Amino acid sequence: MLINRVLMKQFQSGEQDFCIATIGRLSTAANGPSTVSIRNKSGSHYRRLIESWATFAGTTMKKPVSNQSRQREIPSDNKLLEHINDPALRTVFGQVIAERNRYRNQLNLLKQQTEFVIDKRPIMRNYFQNDATVEVFPALSGILTDMEKEALDTAISDEFFNDQGWLVTETGQVKCQTSGEIYKRGYVNAIKKVLNAID
Repeated sequence: MLINRVLMKQFQSGEQDFCIATIGRLSTAANGPSTVSIRNKSGSHYRRLIESWATFAGTTMKKPVSNQSRQREIPSDNKLLEHINDPALRTVFGQVIAERNRYRNQLNLLKQQTEFVIDKRPIMRNYFQNDATVEVFPALSGILTDMEKEALDTAISDEFFNDQGWLVTETGQVKCQTSGEIYKRGYVNAIKKVLNAID
């Protein structure tokens, strides 16, 4: 078989390149099967033959790294760590690498972002004067209609709670004497703050 002779010649030359592209190119030059024929489903016997020769040569069917490759020039982070004998320095250097990787990942995520939403609304602030708290909600002004304000006001009125048989705690929680909690803590207080802010 011609491709077997090509593989034998590659082995005898001491080459470690037994990837399909290389063997296909050498085979085509010798009027043997092309790279496409080797890669096709029907070329599985060619691939097994190449794999056998690669194993015999002590390598794989992957393309070996060339001498000019950056992988040969720059050692990986873990390889660099192995060269540091001082454990404390190795730990610090490892932390620097981890932090660099984290920032690089965040940068890559930001590069994928195509839209940014910038919120220019004023920040809510609490102003304390004579132990009285004034809430400032400029973004809420005009957001509710009179009917909606009245509905919220009714929802937290004493008359409504009495009619329902509900109690309101100091934390703004609404409870029923028979079935327990109706609304979580803060419910009544939150609605009161909103109503005060939009008056």
